[in-house]
Amino acid sequence: MATAEWLRTFVAIYRSGSVTEGAALRNLSQPAASQQLKSLEHSVGGPLFVRVPNGVDATRSGRELYTAVADALDRLEPVLAGLDGGVHPGTPALRFGSSPEFFTYGVVPHLGGDAPQLLVRFGSDAELISSLHHGELDVIVTTSDSSSRGLAPVPLGTTRFVLVSAPGHLAGPPAADLDGLGAALAGIDWVAYSAELPRTRRFWQSSLGRPFSGSLRLVAPDLRAVARAVTQGIGVSLLPEYACAAGLAAGDLVEVYPVGDVVPPEPWFAMTRESDLVRQQLASFVRGLGLPRGI
Repeated sequence: MATAEWLRTFVAIYRSGSVTEGAALRNLSQPAASQQLKSLEHSVGGPLFVRVPNGVDATRSGRELYTAVADALDRLEPVLAGLDGGVHPGTPALRFGSSPEFFTYGVVPHLGGDAPQLLVRFGSDAELISSLHHGELDVIVTTSDSSSRGLAPVPLGTTRFVLVSAPGHLAGPPAADLDGLGAALAGIDWVAYSAELPRTRRFWQSSLGRPFSGSLRLVAPDLRAVARAVTQGIGVSLLPEYACAAGLAAGDLVEVYPVGDVVPPEPWFAMTRESDLVRQQLASFVRGLGLPRGI
């Protein structure tokens, strides 16, 4: 007969794609986890995983077993964990990952009394996708539609970009067209999220017809800091609408020129493991995610 401990170890291996990493998630030695998996496979009458170059893949029996037990185990986990530690904690937290900006603008405004407990991690798209794939996170939001095996991206929509400055920062009348905009921006100070300026440089080259010729005054890897710096007159910036919507509404920022039709919008995706869509709390949380306000 299969025990709860075997099933907990099976779920950890399934989510991480590795016996070694699954063992670590369960605070077990690798041999102990392997023995529990072997005992479970003997109980169900066949292999639950096959070895692949980067770990293990679930067999059909493994996928069916996961679908049958994952949600129930997640609801039972706080009781089992409490018994392990001699306490009775509440419902387990969802492990959520995104950029700090998305969490600030796109998640916090929607949190209410019925929101699940969250453990939040910030990181780049690549870091978050890796953490999700290895079972360290339950749900992530990224701008990348990952093709990684076993992950399920859910489109949330797109965000447009706005070219902004502080009121009165740019001398002279507004540019009449993109040619005039290019001339007006030449030599102007810029504030940016990264020194590489991938989107800004593409905008200059494809829309303004010239290489970037601004002066990069400030680089800060946080869009909230970038928007604040622009309001203080440090430079202009090309920002996603959600990061500057409040400043525009308050009059602390002005739109230099409407570029929403020439700068490609940025897509957003909520992502979880395909197999975890059976988890009711997780699926409900994903359905409730929306784009940051102002988009």
